[in-house]
Amino acid sequence: MNKIFTTRKLSYFIAALFLVISYSCQPDDENLPEATFPDIAEVFIDTFSAGLQYAAFGTSKVTAFDVDTDITFEGTAAMRFDIPNTSDPEGGFAGGVFTTGVGRNLTDYNVLTFYARASKGETINQIGFGLTFEGEVFRTQVNGIQVGTAWQKYFIPIPNSARLTQERGMLWIAEAADDGSSYQLWIDEVKFENLNTIIQESAEILNGVDQVTGASAGNTITIDGTSATYNLPSGILQSLTTTAAYFDYTSSNESVATVNEFGVVSVLSDDGSSVISATLNGLDANGSITLMDVDASGNVDDSENTEIMLPLGFESATLGYNPVEFGGAPSAVSGNPQVGGLNNSGNVLRTQKVTGSETFAGIIMDLDVSVDFSESEQVSALVFAPAAGTTVLLGFEDGAIGQASQVAATATTTVANEWQELTFDYTGTTNTATDYNRLVLIYNNGTAGDDSVYFIDDIQLTDGDGGGGGGNEGDNLLENGDFEQGMVTWFGNAFNVQEDGGNSFNLSDNEVSGNPFDVNLSHPVALEAGITYTLSFDASTSMEDGSRTIIAGIGLNEGDFASATEIVTVTSETQTYTLTLTPPAGSTNSRVLFDLGSDGGVLVLDNVVLTTEETMNEETELLTNGDFEQGMITWFGNAFNVQEDGGNSFNLSDNEVSGNPFDVNLSHPVTLEAGVTYTLSFDASTSMEDGSRTIIAGIGLNEGDFAAATEVVTITSETQTYTLTLTPPSGSTNSRALFDLGADGGVLVLDNVSLVQN
Repeated sequence: MNKIFTTRKLSYFIAALFLVISYSCQPDDENLPEATFPDIAEVFIDTFSAGLQYAAFGTSKVTAFDVDTDITFEGTAAMRFDIPNTSDPEGGFAGGVFTTGVGRNLTDYNVLTFYARASKGETINQIGFGLTFEGEVFRTQVNGIQVGTAWQKYFIPIPNSARLTQERGMLWIAEAADDGSSYQLWIDEVKFENLNTIIQESAEILNGVDQVTGASAGNTITIDGTSATYNLPSGILQSLTTTAAYFDYTSSNESVATVNEFGVVSVLSDDGSSVISATLNGLDANGSITLMDVDASGNVDDSENTEIMLPLGFESATLGYNPVEFGGAPSAVSGNPQVGGLNNSGNVLRTQKVTGSETFAGIIMDLDVSVDFSESEQVSALVFAPAAGTTVLLGFEDGAIGQASQVAATATTTVANEWQELTFDYTGTTNTATDYNRLVLIYNNGTAGDDSVYFIDDIQLTDGDGGGGGGNEGDNLLENGDFEQGMVTWFGNAFNVQEDGGNSFNLSDNEVSGNPFDVNLSHPVALEAGITYTLSFDASTSMEDGSRTIIAGIGLNEGDFASATEIVTVTSETQTYTLTLTPPAGSTNSRVLFDLGSDGGVLVLDNVVLTTEETMNEETELLTNGDFEQGMITWFGNAFNVQEDGGNSFNLSDNEVSGNPFDVNLSHPVTLEAGVTYTLSFDASTSMEDGSRTIIAGIGLNEGDFAAATEVVTITSETQTYTLTLTPPSGSTNSRALFDLGADGGVLVLDNVSLVQN
């Protein structure tokens, strides 16, 4: 039953070496007809269609693919992939591309179809078309296709077939076993079809977010986060990841910005504004970029610098900042995804931790001038992350010595999709004899990438007196509840900030549209299920309308959008409305919402405040995902493995005895103070088969000598709550709650981890 932990690693490098296996007969060069880009629909029907060849990903198990004549859907042959163990020394996954030497005209088709089955129930990580080793202009993929042991037909829609006049990428796949153990996957009857039962439901650019950024002449912005959702013949909705080249783009003011057919925005002028939007097959795509002429005063401006040094603002058009990725975290200077509030600058550093990246993936960036820690050992930075609970490791080292000279500190975001100032504390760890001339940056260290995109800006030495709170006033959980920061943070088609007499507010005016959610204004916020919140706001309608109803509340911004709401009647007299709400579900991707579509009229909204009425035993909980209900975030370590059963999430690990206690570890970042007493509590059990096992639990540094206060705890097969009183010998912002499991083997089920200061 026991097993050693393995980390699934899918690395897709276009420049990697690959193996080519050809199954087709090539025509003699002297008899080649003039290229006419044939409209061949077949990819694999008993054999490969003419001109098709297979090339394995260089980091995959290149011998995993074969043609099977024993197991087929119909006919005489099928494609077979022998998916390896993830620990296989020849490669822990199977995959590659099926391409043609001469492109095909696929404009008459709207979907790629195939049949598949497996030797056991599995999930295909990634499969699609439009990828070759020469490029991926029209790459299309579906993530997470469920495959069973019986043959079933699958569909990958073509987002915009009019663009595929000369496509060479007929099929590609990248798959690793869900549980790490090998299995066989068969695919048959692969072909392009034209089906009137494939219906496009929606499309997105920029992950559906309406972004605002500075109009800085000479900059370019590449549209990403493109996808589409389709209603399949089976009646299910399927999300499809696409490239930007499938969409049609519009600039509302081409004197400010233009956008080409590949989704690259060119900013032409600093004066004025422009909205970049898109359609897919005539359907408006969710998401846009508004380019604005903004004042970046108050933010770091290194545009005149001749050397790369702190403070870093990424505003120079001449300095080659040159962030170098490692482990799968491509980075570059890009436009600010959300101008306003804490960050009005035009340029920031963008990093994407790609799917299948190493858990430690990040960047290094060499500095021309070493960081001088003699006056201050704290560095502040503005961070923009897609989720609260994102850990940010910022380190500095001597580039000639490398990690041996590194000082590193970790800070954690508390808001999603908002700029937040974080402070990194290196107190007591720096060495005046070291040249700290290299910056190191890692997001969510210990967790593999999932294509999340992160931004950082204004990296500078600080005295530690400011920032860190994300701009909230008092106990308000909302960043821009009074709308004084302008068109930032909020989203929805009713988002329309106006200013009158020095006061900003949101003004909307709609006809009755039917569904309440057809007209919406929302603000992102992290919510916890079962916690009671107070939502208050000032609102009024026009004298002409007299009164109107709205729906106000809080709830999820994903899944079934479960919410706690109330119907509020708003009059022409400005009033403060206060609601007490307990959301039925919670996650970091939640929101405050105002649904206006079931009644028409003006709505003036201002001073929106959300506060919580409940704390944990009147003590501040220091862990953000102690119950693991937020999934694979915040925690790190090779024992990090969140599972769900019966609606409850928990961490499940199972290890052989490996020697050192720290060889198998689960940790949660936290700030600790030396000499202060804390209470660490958690629910834990082992399996009936193991009976009992020991673990080491405690709190301590995540850097330097890793000094910690720990206890050895014996865990039984009966779930119990364990409570430890601990006083760490050292403290810093880069500390952690820790569970070291390597000195004893067996299952460990862990849940409801809590850390509070006594």
